[in-house]
Amino acid sequence: MLEVVATIPNLRSAYRNNEDINETDLPAGIVLDGNEETNDAQNRQSNSPATVQMTPNILIIHQDRTTTEFDTLRRELIKRVLADTELNDIIAKSSPRGNGAIRYLGCQVGHAWLRDLHGAMTAQFLFKYTLRPEEL
Repeated sequence: MLEVVATIPNLRSAYRNNEDINETDLPAGIVLDGNEETNDAQNRQSNSPATVQMTPNILIIHQDRTTTEFDTLRRELIKRVLADTELNDIIAKSSPRGNGAIRYLGCQVGHAWLRDLHGAMTAQFLFKYTLRPEEL
């Protein structure tokens, strides 16, 4: 996911789980590990495969809080994540029954990040895959 975010045009930097960045690195993309959950409440062995949904967030911070670039950055992010061959292959291979998926869930745009007045956009995706404990 980080490699995908790093390819977005006009971003100076990309990080994973690092929100402490310098203003000289802006605009920047930050991949935040998302929540993982399973709705698998069936009676099964604890080491059996389970369907998991992970919801990572992508934060894009821009040095100009009045920027009009968020529309372009959002479009490029969505296209790249949903069309990335490697991400889709990972999801598909984990779920041989065809229940793997990558979905765009939505985006929020704000005008302040932490105490600085920077533009910020957060996009969220859903990755549905099969978790196999023996492969961890």
